[in-house]
Amino acid sequence: MHNTLTTIRPLIAVLATVAVLAGACSTSKGGGWIDGEPDWYHDEVSDAAVAEEAMVEAEMAEDAADIAVEETAAAEAPSPTAAPATTIGSGDEPAPEADIAPESEQPQTRLTGGSIDDNERFEDYLAYRAEFFGLGVPVRDLDPAGRIVVTVTGENGLPAAGAEVVVTGDGVEVILRTTADGTVRFHPDAYGDGAGPFTVSAGGVSTTAGRGEIVTLETSLPTASGETVALDVLFLLDATGSMADEIHQLKITIDEVAQRIHQLPGDVDVRLGMTLYRDEFDSFLTSTFDLTPEIEAFSEALSVVVADGGDDYPEALDEALAEALSRPSWRSASETVQLIFLVADAPPQVLRQVPVPYTDSMREAARRGIKVFPVSSSGTDDQAEFVFRQLAQFTGARYVFLTYGAEGRATGPASDIDELDYEELSLDDLIVRLVAEELAALTAAPDDESGSEAPTTTQDDQQGN
Repeated sequence: MHNTLTTIRPLIAVLATVAVLAGACSTSKGGGWIDGEPDWYHDEVSDAAVAEEAMVEAEMAEDAADIAVEETAAAEAPSPTAAPATTIGSGDEPAPEADIAPESEQPQTRLTGGSIDDNERFEDYLAYRAEFFGLGVPVRDLDPAGRIVVTVTGENGLPAAGAEVVVTGDGVEVILRTTADGTVRFHPDAYGDGAGPFTVSAGGVSTTAGRGEIVTLETSLPTASGETVALDVLFLLDATGSMADEIHQLKITIDEVAQRIHQLPGDVDVRLGMTLYRDEFDSFLTSTFDLTPEIEAFSEALSVVVADGGDDYPEALDEALAEALSRPSWRSASETVQLIFLVADAPPQVLRQVPVPYTDSMREAARRGIKVFPVSSSGTDDQAEFVFRQLAQFTGARYVFLTYGAEGRATGPASDIDELDYEELSLDDLIVRLVAEELAALTAAPDDESGSEAPTTTQDDQQGN
């Protein structure tokens, strides 16, 4: 249990930092529980749940005390690699300084995580999917085979974030919106059985693309260069009993606002919100605290959250993702970088009939240019990993997984990740990097995901046809 007690600390501390940048420049206040604060407990189990919450708090306090003692002892102890003082020459010169062990060799107290981009390694991802389906594990699915990557550039060749891209052909008409790097991913088999070719249009420019191709549209659309960047970040959080330690960590660390985001370039206007979910027959199914630039209001709402319920392993992720997309007051998709961080350890109830399956929500997120970054916690099995990676790949995000402790990496037993190269970082470093990359992509020349030269259509080319 101790391995997961600090799961969310770096994630929230880092992303909460950006709320400081909202300040007086934000004009959209938002905030507040939509439809009122939820009922946290079942009546018949409330006493047990309260007792469990108290136990978690006691364990956290004990762990914090142990860590403080260890850090104090480490600070006072001499460096194990320190070289003895040596007199040089006449003795006037100072002795050489002690060697300092690199960070990787120093005692680690921070949580570590890794991430992979299944769009960068797309052929490997397709192979992973084939192996997974051999297990016979049920999931909802949208086949990503034949994926077409479209990059839209605007003024000065910079990414046209939030640009509307229309794809037509073979009875298909799909509208997608570019993410911060100016890209969309069109998956033909997710919208029909069209073999293509398809017409791809944005900003008055069109080209054709076949299955599996990568194309660029050069337009005169405006870009975010020199502008204040609007950033909406929503936490989609499993609030069932197995997540009690993560929920508690959220409560006690949200006020620890790091300063690292201040070092990132640009002027950012940030809002935070959260959608919580449990499962059927729990005291609530889903509940949303609206997006707000007020970090204190967000922190206060988080402080009352209780993890409870969820008697079986799968949870109501279908319903939760649908609510996360529909209930909060997201700002204009054409003018806002929109991110969802899903923190969970269990898959959805894939055998249950639901009004909006998570595959429909994947298409909706792509339509609006919202990236979904799953953060896989301990207890993740093969089914959960597959679903989390679906969400990340389809929306252009990275799949994040914890890599710590006796329970090992937070992936399923059949995962191919142990065969892949990935950089392991402290989770706070990793999340800072993910946020920084989203912001930096707005003012960077787009990179071709395939590593090969992409066909390009410019506005002048289009007008000459």
